[in-house]
Order: sequence, then structure tokens, then C-alpha cells
Amino acid sequence: MNDMTRDATRRFVIGAGAVRGEYVRLESSWRAILARRSYATPVTSLLGESLAACALFTATLKMLQSDGRVSIQIREGRPVSLLVAECRADFSMRAMARVDEKAALNADGPIRDLIAGASFALAVDPGGDYDSYQSLIPVESPSLAGTLNDYMARSEQLESHFVLAASQETCAGLLVQKIPTQGGHAAADADPDAWNRIRTLAASATRDELLTLGDEDLLHRLFHQEEVRLMPPRPVTFACRCSKERVGGVLRMLGVDEVRGLLADRRTIEVSCEFCGLAYSFTAEEAWAAITVAAP
Repeated sequence: MNDMTRDATRRFVIGAGAVRGEYVRLESSWRAILARRSYATPVTSLLGESLAACALFTATLKMLQSDGRVSIQIREGRPVSLLVAECRADFSMRAMARVDEKAALNADGPIRDLIAGASFALAVDPGGDYDSYQSLIPVESPSLAGTLNDYMARSEQLESHFVLAASQETCAGLLVQKIPTQGGHAAADADPDAWNRIRTLAASATRDELLTLGDEDLLHRLFHQEEVRLMPPRPVTFACRCSKERVGGVLRMLGVDEVRGLLADRRTIEVSCEFCGLAYSFTAEEAWAAITVAAP
């Protein structure tokens, strides 16, 4: 496996085209994210799987403009109070989570034990002149992959199957989808059992296989009896587009009284970007301006 496929997505088509798929594997870009903040093992798994899922969704959306982006957002849950995983149209990615460090975390527990009471959403900003939209996702499955599979079946009415995995070193994901037929009619030479067979094969991929095998090895292991056509890899990178104006939003969240108290003890306030850790210093005048002026 070369360096390109270690941080990349790859599209593939199986058979006559009745089933398509996307594969993603992140290593150095994922480790760059984890180097900025330490998380407990269950949170690392959820964050990495969310990031892989964002890349897979991004790879399937034809409508994304050059400034478009896809994100998974989890808010107001317990013990994970905030999680954001984001992938832009150019496959630059970032992710972060806030966690109640005092909470007991079960490494083998279901996703709902990490985000109890949270709102869980898939947000798409197509970019350009298109309107953004957000889909709330109910958490009924014990895993993130199962939750997304349920969402695709109910909301998108597109038969799909996600398989996701993450460790401290790697996060990876596999997505297969049944391609909608033209006008509701299958092609004359279509394999009627292709989707059920390929979905079953994809579901057999184990966590260890996702984390240790490269794209070609994994697809051969799963689909060696199928005709698989692989497209060129698309590189994925870690990148944060934070700015002083955007980070100033943290001060707005703190509120007037908290900022006044901070400035009583010091001449400046230092605020760090939660995604990349870059620190920004605000004078008193800049802090008050950040509270009263909306961020771009």
C-alpha cells in the first residue's frame, strides 16, 4: 500500500454497475487531529468513525461546489457534549469533541451511552449559491455505522451499508450503495441478487481488516468473486481554516460577565481553536468587539 492510499478515498464499481462503493483510510491526517487533543478510547473511536463517514458522504455527493462541506454534528449529549467531524469538497478534514472527563466511559458500550440526550445531525453545505440543509438522525442502533445505515434507508431511500472503524493510529470506512435504476426498471442483464450479495459481503468486513488492510487487499478479500473496477485515489489531508474572527465566537459563548471577569485579572484573553489548537490573543477592545460583532 503506497502513501497515497494511506490518506485517501477510492471509488469502486462492482459488476455491471448495479452497486457502487467508496473506501476511505486515514492515517497521518487522523494522527494530526489526535495530536492536538487526547481522548478516551470510546471517544476516539466515535470521532474517527464520524470522520471516516464524513469522507464517504462527501465522496458520494455530486452537488458539492468547490467551497462545499459535509459534517456530522453531535450537540448537548452526555458525556460527549459536542462532536464535530467535517470534510470539505477538496477532502481537507478536521474534527474535535468535548467530553465530560469525570464521566465513566465504557469502551464497548453502544453509541447512545456516549451521546445520551444529544441531537445528532448530518449537515451539508453544498457551497456556491445552494442552500445548506441538516438532517436529524435518531440513534437507535448501538453503532455509528448502524445508525447511518438506518438513516439512509429511512430518509434518503437509498439502500446503503456503512462499515466503520477507528483506532489511535487509523480510521477507515467502507460504503456500498445500490445504484437506483433508470425509470424504476432494471437493465436486462442486471444481476437481481447483486445488492443482497454484495451488502452481505461488505458487512463481513471486520474491524481489524479495516484498520490493517489497504484498499486493494480489503476489496479483494471481500469481493474476489466479483468484477471490481477501482477509480484513482483522492488524497485526504488535515486542514483547519480557523481565524481570529471565528475563534472569537468562544467569547460570545462565555458572555459579557465572564469576559469582564477575565479582563479584570489580565490585559488580554487567549483563546485556542478547538480543532487545531492555534492560540489567538484578544485585547480588551478586541474581546468586546468579538462579543458584539457576528463572526463571518
